[in-house]
Amino acid sequence: MQATPKLVPSLAPKSLLALATLAALGLPAVPAAAQTPLGLAAAQPSYTLTDLGTLPDGGYSIVSGVNDSGQVAGNSGTTGHIANTATHAFLSGANGAGLKDLGTLGGRDSHGRAVNASGQVTGESFMTGTTATHAFLSGPNGTGLKDLGALGGAISFGRAVNGLGQVTGDAETTDYAVHAFLSGPNGTGLKDLGALPGGTSSAGYGVNASGQVTGDAQTTGNAYHAFLSGPNGTGLKDLGTLPGGGYSYGTGVNASGQVAGYSTTTGNAYHAFLSGPNGTGLKDLGTLGGTSSFGLGVNGLGQVVGYSRTTGNADHAFLYTGGSMSDLNSLIAPGTGFTLTQASGISDTGFITGFGTNSAGQIDAFLLTPAAPRAAPVPEGSTTLSLGLMLVLGLGTLALGLMLVLGLGTLALRARRRKAGEPSAQPEGRAYPAPAPVPHTRAPGPDPTPSGGAGASPPPPG
Repeated sequence: MQATPKLVPSLAPKSLLALATLAALGLPAVPAAAQTPLGLAAAQPSYTLTDLGTLPDGGYSIVSGVNDSGQVAGNSGTTGHIANTATHAFLSGANGAGLKDLGTLGGRDSHGRAVNASGQVTGESFMTGTTATHAFLSGPNGTGLKDLGALGGAISFGRAVNGLGQVTGDAETTDYAVHAFLSGPNGTGLKDLGALPGGTSSAGYGVNASGQVTGDAQTTGNAYHAFLSGPNGTGLKDLGTLPGGGYSYGTGVNASGQVAGYSTTTGNAYHAFLSGPNGTGLKDLGTLGGTSSFGLGVNGLGQVVGYSRTTGNADHAFLYTGGSMSDLNSLIAPGTGFTLTQASGISDTGFITGFGTNSAGQIDAFLLTPAAPRAAPVPEGSTTLSLGLMLVLGLGTLALGLMLVLGLGTLALRARRRKAGEPSAQPEGRAYPAPAPVPHTRAPGPDPTPSGGAGASPPPPG
């Protein structure tokens, strides 16, 4: 049976009206000295946890992407999964409500990797009568799966999708190489993005509104480096590695071209990183006390999620914001019985998704809803135009002031963020998927998944 989503109250519920009013004015919700929830680091949000359950009789669920409405894309076991390990892609409703089985392209299995603001899901599925997989793109709200084909070969994987329905991923070419691709709007046509100088393979894992793609590509010496393309996939820029490292992998990119991912460091440990705008420089985000961390998603504010080894050698989901990394398990109410193992996506409105282990020991997808949700981003120009028209009409009264506070706060908040040098929010509420193991695209160097740890899509239990 499909598990009923379980809601766990956040640690610090607040008045949304009061918060919206203060945010519109660019003011803190409470005096700075009083902003710390009991037992939490300063300026860290708290969250309500929802266990998303599974498809009917599924036994497990894994999630990869989330949009600004809290729609989550992933994959789950289905009826009879223990006998035949069947897995189907799913899409939830807003705020994680219910899981819709998206079916397949005719084969047994499918996997959902990312979702955009319209509810278009990308991923990959087995084909009828073959063991080959093809990337797919669904229609709005998960209706129907469109086969995106490949680059002349037999196999392709869909990894990320932007608001235009441009899909990135990786696909086999006519000469059996594997290259990153970028589709046109709504999945029309696949553009081969090639590889970095000296290499022959690449894979795309994230795409932003302008069609900048990030992922990893082979370089001279058979190492793999994170890359960032120009708009609409033009050219691949080698982002290098963290100091002392030889390998790096890009997993997500926001509207400013900030790339999140992970890289080897001195001693061959992996650390999560975040680049500057347009991929300039890689910042080591550290760990939760253990040796390794992996950045898997980034939103328009430069907040990064992923997972890290702890001092106790466990894998825990993390949130990096405001210059520090926090264990997401410390930002939910205690006593839930749910351990957050990996966070794979974060929306501009603050939703975080991933997977973990529930009180029964089952691997389930989760959704974290912030106690103080941010407003959905407004496309450039729309708020400015509305304000300009109102001013022209002479509405410079107290009523206008109240409307600005309660209804037009987005403009003030955006201006404040720009003044503070923060990246602007992404208009389409993009999702940022975790990478899935693709053995033929990965380097023969260090294994980016710690032994016994949680990779992007761990094998289904049973």
